Formats: sequence, structure tokens, C-alpha cells
Amino acid sequence: CLRGISSVLKTVPRRSIDIVARYGGEEFACLLPETDFKGAMLVAEAIRRDVIDLNIAHGSSPTAPHVTVSIGVQTVEDVPEDLSADSLLHRTDRLLYAAKNGGRNRVVGSGDWD
Repeated sequence: CLRGISSVLKTVPRRSIDIVARYGGEEFACLLPETDFKGAMLVAEAIRRDVIDLNIAHGSSPTAPHVTVSIGVQTVEDVPEDLSADSLLHRTDRLLYAAKNGGRNRVVGSGDWD
């Protein structure tokens, strides 16, 4: 399952500055510098659809009979001087859990940093 998802994620870096990495057991991070909110949401939605298209059976899932992904997207246009990697990760993680709590198999994002 993770290999299938990683095969989808390997298609994400289209520029030399884009980075995809496994983060934790079954979580991945995509860093897309100089990508606005709309662009990041388009990438996330493409990932979500492409994982569904893998059609990996998941009979015990209450969400769907196949593997799906929940994605949190956070963008920052005017980067505050005090922005830390930890605070960016924490905000994105909250959005990921909002996607999971909202029914899974969805993308939840924010382009605001207030």
C-alpha cells in the first residue's frame, strides 16, 4: 500500500525545488516552494484522485472499499520572520486531522497565516 502511494507521490516533484518525503509511519510531506494556495490544492487533489485510481482494496475501511488519502494543505505567502518548521508542520497536521475528521478521502487547506 505504501509503495503504491509513494509511486503516486513520485510524480509530484515537477521542479528541482519540490520535495516529497515520508514523514512518520504512514504520513508523507510535499514541500512545494513558490506554490500558491490554488496550485497546492490542485496538486493535493490530483494526489487524492491518483491514489483512488490505484484501486488498492481496503475491505475493512468505513470510507471506501479501496485505499484513500486525507490531505492537509498549508501555504504561506508572506513568510513571518518567526515561522518555524515545527509551527508550519503543526498547522498542516491540524488540517490533515480536519480532513480525517470530516469524513476522510478529502483535502482540507488554508492559505491564511493568522
